[in-house]
Amino acid sequence: MSPSSPPPERLARLLTGNDYFRRSPSRMGGRGAHKEWQHFLVHTEAAHLLINFSLIDDVRATQGRQPEVARLIVLARGEGWEGDVEHFEEAEVEVTAGRIDARFGHNTLRFIDGTYRLSIALRDQPLAAELELVPVTLPALSVNQPLTLDRRLSWLFVPRLLARGTLRLAGRTVQVNDAPAYHDHNWGHFLWGNDFSWEWGSVLPWDMANPWSLVHVRMADRGRSVARYQGLFLWHGGEPLRVFRDEELRVITRGSFRKARPFSVPRVMALLAPGAAADLPETLEIAAHGGADTLELSFYPQDSARIVTPSEEHPEQVTIIHEVLGRVTAQGRVRGHSVAMEGTGVFEFIRD
Repeated sequence: MSPSSPPPERLARLLTGNDYFRRSPSRMGGRGAHKEWQHFLVHTEAAHLLINFSLIDDVRATQGRQPEVARLIVLARGEGWEGDVEHFEEAEVEVTAGRIDARFGHNTLRFIDGTYRLSIALRDQPLAAELELVPVTLPALSVNQPLTLDRRLSWLFVPRLLARGTLRLAGRTVQVNDAPAYHDHNWGHFLWGNDFSWEWGSVLPWDMANPWSLVHVRMADRGRSVARYQGLFLWHGGEPLRVFRDEELRVITRGSFRKARPFSVPRVMALLAPGAAADLPETLEIAAHGGADTLELSFYPQDSARIVTPSEEHPEQVTIIHEVLGRVTAQGRVRGHSVAMEGTGVFEFIRD
């Protein structure tokens, strides 16, 4: 376990009481345009894995309620990228409001005895996983943060978990033994294509004996000229140590990271975004300063994949979610502790 992990019973109680599926109020005649997803990252020496269970109101429904569309996103980076986005009919979906419990077809997410249990197998791609993810840090919860001038987003994240199980990709089986992992859960009412963009980064050390974990969140307008919220969250062992917010942070991007032919899912949607231009940074630097505390983080992208989503605001456009894998360094002094780490990061950039 990571240094100074909280008691498992405490973690299980906190997550059971806060990480449950909310479900859309439109099911009962309430507000629509609701989105919610449970997101997981797992890092092994052989592969990096992303799994996302999402429920999205169908805002194009013309009569009655806006039915929720269930979508599973799976991306794996081994020798190359593999993955897909799958959608499921209503009869194939079971999601219990108030619990961490979902079935999309034969894919399942459960929370049992304080452990996330994932069973995944794509229909048309040779990619599957059977995993247990054990939380070893306290979660962070933030509710109703400004996404646009009139839209809000809530989230919970667990910066560090230990993953165990098997991953099958490209005809081989990878054993996962206490690999570093990350989890977040997001929900809110908004449309893809609204006036927003975001950067969302998870940072974990290569050496799991290193006690530091970080999460970076920055939400801005669509043109990225005004930041509406930004935060850099730092954990020492299993406990949160410091959150740098808003004016305590300075975010600098340098250069341009490019790929000749970025891997995109769903594959058919790549036809609507054939270009490689993405406005992704070659380097992202975060300088945090508050009182006597200072922290500097640098992210160096190495590879990326794209999730291409139809815009709900502008039917002729798309929203592109870039999942960018790279190297991270961090150093500083916070609450009397000397911070130093090198590790892996996955930063998510929304770009139209």
